Amino acid sequence: MNLPSMALRAIRIRGWVSALTLTSLALGVALPCAILRIREQIEHSLLQEGRGIDLVVGAKGSPLQLVLSTVHHLDLPTGNIPWKMVEQFRKDPRVTTALPVGLGDNFQGYRILGSDDSIRSWADATGRPLAELAAGTWFTKDFEVVIGSEVVRKTGLGIGDSFVGAHGLVAAPGTDHKEFPYQVTGILAPRGGSMDRLILTPIGSVWKVHEAEQNLHNRMFGSGEHAANTEPEVTAIWLRLRSAGMRMWMREEINTESAAMAAAPVDELLRLSQGVLRPLQDGLLIMAGAVVTVSGLAILSTLLQAAQRRRRDWALLRILGAHPGEIFRLVWLEALWLSCGGVILGWLLAHGGLALAAALSHHPLLRGLSPWQSAAGEAAVLFGVFLFSTLTGLIPALTAYRNSPLKAISSS
Repeated sequence: MNLPSMALRAIRIRGWVSALTLTSLALGVALPCAILRIREQIEHSLLQEGRGIDLVVGAKGSPLQLVLSTVHHLDLPTGNIPWKMVEQFRKDPRVTTALPVGLGDNFQGYRILGSDDSIRSWADATGRPLAELAAGTWFTKDFEVVIGSEVVRKTGLGIGDSFVGAHGLVAAPGTDHKEFPYQVTGILAPRGGSMDRLILTPIGSVWKVHEAEQNLHNRMFGSGEHAANTEPEVTAIWLRLRSAGMRMWMREEINTESAAMAAAPVDELLRLSQGVLRPLQDGLLIMAGAVVTVSGLAILSTLLQAAQRRRRDWALLRILGAHPGEIFRLVWLEALWLSCGGVILGWLLAHGGLALAAALSHHPLLRGLSPWQSAAGEAAVLFGVFLFSTLTGLIPALTAYRNSPLKAISSS
């Protein structure tokens, strides 16, 4: 007899029961696979850009907030620091590059970041330029901008177009700076990171807008001070050091001897990952393990119920010459087919869902997600689920093996 074909036919005969069992197992596979892939992507997204920056210097406050707001642009800045600190760091022999970062305005929710020519030569940890032009030219004067690929896709802006920014880092009605129009001169190549959703402009653009806002504020509240007489400020400074070993030394020096604060992006992001993200994801994996257990029990329950209903069929097969071992393999093959189908369907469901999420969701941490790429540890999950599910099929297989044909026929 062709045991694999008979096992498949038995599964098809049970119809909806087999489909529900298969779906339950597929969901049990999809959940941990999706969690592992998302965890890997989030950690990669957080650390990729942070590795290219030795220190971030900004106003005192939360080091993590400083990193998230000025490196990944996921939070509000801690404040401003004077421009003279940029000049001081550029004279420091321990520093190879000091990149100013100025924030304050947005266009349709996309942040306008002021910097200088240093951003053109800034490279990430792999040596790839952080901001690389795909079309057009770099800005050469105030209120010229270079925009990220996502900004182009979502706003429809192109080279030569003009727009006005709005006050603050989130879109809000009635806050437009209509007296300061920006003009697009270039478009950045997509990177799958925060640069895709930024609008880059000379730092002078940020200062002029801030000066106008401050002068308006002073007139409203009766202050005679003119903003042009105040010292220019930046939101943060990215530092690249001659040696990574100087990172801790300079951080402690800045934190204790100046009014600013320094944070190491890699350290802060690792602390976030290990202290918050990992425990949360581990909890989700435990829940996924519970789902897998329930799925395995569902296979066991399905096959045990089928065993009770098919005792007479197995008895007839035994009378016709089938060996008890063949009956055992027949029942176990049903569990094997269900396990194979559930694992394959679950993997497709997990990665298909990630592909759909990557297409529909625009969350910054999912930028550059490769949905069909398996995560580390995913193969172990698939093998573990497959092994557990097939082992549960041994119980009904043993029940069928021990079934007495004479007792089954007489009881029916």
